[in-house]
Amino acid sequence: MSVHSHTVRIMSDTDGFPDDCPTLARDGQVIGFCPSPNGTHLLVWWRADSEIIGGFETYEAGVTAALRAIAADGLDPDPDEVELEARALERDFVATDWMGLGF
Repeated sequence: MSVHSHTVRIMSDTDGFPDDCPTLARDGQVIGFCPSPNGTHLLVWWRADSEIIGGFETYEAGVTAALRAIAADGLDPDPDEVELEARALERDFVATDWMGLGF
């Protein structure tokens, strides 16, 4: 029998989210992505202060919300950009060691 141990990073309101979560950056602003606590949604949040933008069911919806938040103009982002960024996010999200980050 093999026993593996690992350190679980507990997140609190003062700690914010782990540094290694996938991000999207534009115009000097960075938005992070991680699983919701129950694993049913994608949480989207401001990297600077960990303020949550929202929870979304798809990568596309999360990226759309992130790009809208960065633009702050209420307009929908370019669908081609959303598709490109959503594919990149999915790739990074799947490759992230969520257990190692404390999720």
